[in-house]
Amino acid sequence: MFKFTSQIISKEVDEIIAREVDRQNFAIRKASKKVLKEIFEISEEIKKHELPKQFVRKTLPNNLGEGLFLRTDAAPIEKGSVIAPYTGEVTIVPQNEPDDADYAFAPLSDMYLNKEEQKQYDRANRFSPARLYAIKLDALKKGNFTRSINHSEDPNVYADTIEIGKNSYNLPERSLEVIYFAKRKINPGEQLLVSYEGEEDSYWEACDYEPFHMSPKTFRVNQDLELVSDL
Repeated sequence: MFKFTSQIISKEVDEIIAREVDRQNFAIRKASKKVLKEIFEISEEIKKHELPKQFVRKTLPNNLGEGLFLRTDAAPIEKGSVIAPYTGEVTIVPQNEPDDADYAFAPLSDMYLNKEEQKQYDRANRFSPARLYAIKLDALKKGNFTRSINHSEDPNVYADTIEIGKNSYNLPERSLEVIYFAKRKINPGEQLLVSYEGEEDSYWEACDYEPFHMSPKTFRVNQDLELVSDL
């Protein structure tokens, strides 16, 4: 369930994404040879171990769930390095409809569907040529260890959308794949954190949670992989 190394997506949805990326002139870069190699290497780790050996999960206090940490015996993760693909099930949903999914976000929005596409992907609504749609990437049931990376207004990880074309690693070709990268150098013992929103303060309000502002050093793991904190 949590060993997926690429998005779960139909050929038809991927073709719609490719069309909408072109129509919107959406800024998306093609994966470099370096990025492809790093995606392949971490994907092999996920297939073998589910949680790559350089990471450890720990339960956080204050009902914050699990956190993902770089083990103290691991090498630092350099700025710009691939953490892993953020995987999940990809669907098309009406834009701006309420959604309380904990592990989902929309990598592409402002999409238009034709009548047949709306009939297939939006049976609850009558056809409207002006209705906007978004891509929903949901890791609730099918994902990988990246779903344990928590939100922060001071992240050391960022999400980027890239195109994966034909490659020598047999990685699935995708018009748009979400990849987590190191925003800065991540040192052993630090928690991996990412901003779930472009406007980084909006996450807590949207979830109706009491804000808890974590930095990569708020919680750490020590040499014995015990959770420590300055709180």
